[in-house]
Amino acid sequence: MIEDAWTALSSGGSLLAAAPTGIGKTAAALSAALDVQCSSSRKLTIFFLTGRQAQHRIVVETVRRINERRGEHVPKVSLVDMIGQQGMCINEISEEFPAVFSKLCASLRSTRKCIPYVRDSPGLQLRVLQDPLHVSELVELSRRHVEDGRPSPTCPWKVARTVAGRADIVLCDYNHLFHERVREVSLEAMGVSLDDILLIVDEAHNLPDRIRRGMQRTLTTQLVRDARLEVQEHREQTQQEQERRDGDLDAEQALVGDLHRLEAALERMHRDLSAWYRVHDVTLTRGEQREHEVTAVDMLQVIEGALSEEVSGSGLQLPEVVRLLLTVEVELDPEETEEKDTAATRLAELLGLVHRFRGDAALALVFGRVGDTPRVTTHLLDPGVVAGPVFSEVHGSVLMSGTLYPPEMYSDLLALPDDRELLSNQYPSPFLSDRRPVAIATQVTTLYGRRGEQNTKAIREHLLALLQETPGHVAVFLPSYNLLEEIIGEGFWPGRRLLLEERGWSKRRVDGLLRELHLARSTGERVLLAGAFGAKLAEGIDYEANLLDAVVCVGLPVAPPSVESDARKRYYGTRFGGNAYRYAVQQPALNSVLQGMGRPIRKIGDRAFVLLLEDRLLTPNYARLLPDGLDMLRCTSPEVTRRHVRRFFKRHPKGDHSSE
Repeated sequence: MIEDAWTALSSGGSLLAAAPTGIGKTAAALSAALDVQCSSSRKLTIFFLTGRQAQHRIVVETVRRINERRGEHVPKVSLVDMIGQQGMCINEISEEFPAVFSKLCASLRSTRKCIPYVRDSPGLQLRVLQDPLHVSELVELSRRHVEDGRPSPTCPWKVARTVAGRADIVLCDYNHLFHERVREVSLEAMGVSLDDILLIVDEAHNLPDRIRRGMQRTLTTQLVRDARLEVQEHREQTQQEQERRDGDLDAEQALVGDLHRLEAALERMHRDLSAWYRVHDVTLTRGEQREHEVTAVDMLQVIEGALSEEVSGSGLQLPEVVRLLLTVEVELDPEETEEKDTAATRLAELLGLVHRFRGDAALALVFGRVGDTPRVTTHLLDPGVVAGPVFSEVHGSVLMSGTLYPPEMYSDLLALPDDRELLSNQYPSPFLSDRRPVAIATQVTTLYGRRGEQNTKAIREHLLALLQETPGHVAVFLPSYNLLEEIIGEGFWPGRRLLLEERGWSKRRVDGLLRELHLARSTGERVLLAGAFGAKLAEGIDYEANLLDAVVCVGLPVAPPSVESDARKRYYGTRFGGNAYRYAVQQPALNSVLQGMGRPIRKIGDRAFVLLLEDRLLTPNYARLLPDGLDMLRCTSPEVTRRHVRRFFKRHPKGDHSSE
């Protein structure tokens, strides 16, 4: 993998690496990138992107270990670890709702009233570049910082952005490069250009969905109404400021006039959009549907028709409306909203997005209702329209994950450039076959048409057989929270404490749960941990020190039919031909199962038993999609499952707990 990564990065190409957990892919990617960086005649910056904060510590520790191996006179690798502004803030406003924090932070910075932000603290900047710091360590150092013998608390977010351009490695979230507005602001502040970046994308199987979710917006008539009220408030504030001070009166009067016109335009938009929604509401009722697809062209005709009506002069063009909306600044009430941005900003982003994709099949618009509120939701069908330009411009890239299967699919979905060298490989693990056997039960499934009392009973009996023969903690993952409650929450698991995941668990709750697992093991208590595929417990968590002795994956998390999924399948049919159904439906579901399977094995000394309770994986449609070399034991009954588990733990009674 090191050789492949070096070849791709040094030639300006890309590597797609399907690399199982525990083989050292973080160190492999970093070592190759550092070598290319050191041998380059120009300043290159390594951007290591990961979607979960839990992965940050692994990267920081890896760089520290690389530095420990370097010679005494060889400069250390420098790293800057960043998360969002609020997560790094040491000001008391960090406890506010995201919407309030965002506005307060911007206001305090612009008026230079945030003392930690105003401070430069060159000593702290040098300290960050001397040794890699985890973001929590940087925050604590910034809080306790002393400059010239005096306490000088300093904004850690500003420090990180200021020194990022001088660091060898920048560790941050996907948004820094794959959210267009964030990318423009971040790279400019860091003084880094895309073509000077060596890009490493960790857990890259998540990137397409992250990009799609980042482009999802919702348009309601209430949003238009709220945006109009914000414009009115902003206009009144602008007029008051104009009366208090002498400034460029012509410019300020022109702005007030534009805001007046915008208010009137939004009033008309609210009226016309309400009427258009009523028409589509009737269509839904007649067809007994929950949602249906609308076109951007049709919706824009309504919106632009409202904008074009002349009131006190010529009408407004959509780009001008977007520009004006983005200038609106108002206070947000935390008791009324949990949104991060104002209604004006959210409306501007939605209108700009729909205008950009006018007539482009890559964006689907779905009309439906949530409660009594009609709405249109945008769905980006092709993440490649966002990712492709980034991968085309960066100096080189490595995309890696334990479930990047098949690598070619991600090359297609992310539109990796075909005019550069493209390598893809699946790297076998030298220890999984013996220390992580995979068994699959026959005649059990979560397929909707085969669900029932007998099927549920069979699933529980296989799980119970495994639990009775497993000495430590077990995790079980299911396709949905409803099935989680129905199959696991209502079952009887003697000798086990059940920890059932709930929707919306925070990072703090998950960290606390990991501590509970360690404590329970130290006292001899055995836990059954139950979660949903794709949620907090099944992806991205490092169950270190072989915390899990076994993992059970129940079913296939195939997304239920929807207008959006139908639109995606049609679009993929045009883009990817015969691979459309595989890319849109089968492989995402299978890769979620593979993610769950990978949770217990984090390094070479770990051992765990994996049980799959879904016989669709034995059919040709899914069996051909599994990774190469995955040989599965067949369990035709719970008693067969029991024997396999018993033999495994007899051979491997203990895992590697050395990191505890």
